[in-house]
Amino acid sequence: MKRISPIRARSTDAPALLELKTSLQETQRALNHAYTTFDYVSDPELTEACIFEIRALQSRMNYLVRQIKDMEACAATAVTAHAGGRPRWI
Repeated sequence: MKRISPIRARSTDAPALLELKTSLQETQRALNHAYTTFDYVSDPELTEACIFEIRALQSRMNYLVRQIKDMEACAATAVTAHAGGRPRWI
């Protein structure tokens, strides 16, 4: 089953924002793989390694989401300021 990601790249996004969104999608794929691996390992050391990998990927995702939100908020503020103080819909 294909998951639909809520992170969509728009043609108006800045290159840095596009890179962050791409990195977030890659991290989501890696996290899904780590969960799948965790489900199939039986060795305690491999289980522990999977847990560490999952935690690291979750931390990376949290960081990327914060960065994306910050960049989008800055972009929205710039658009509002450019439109004479009133919101402009793109």
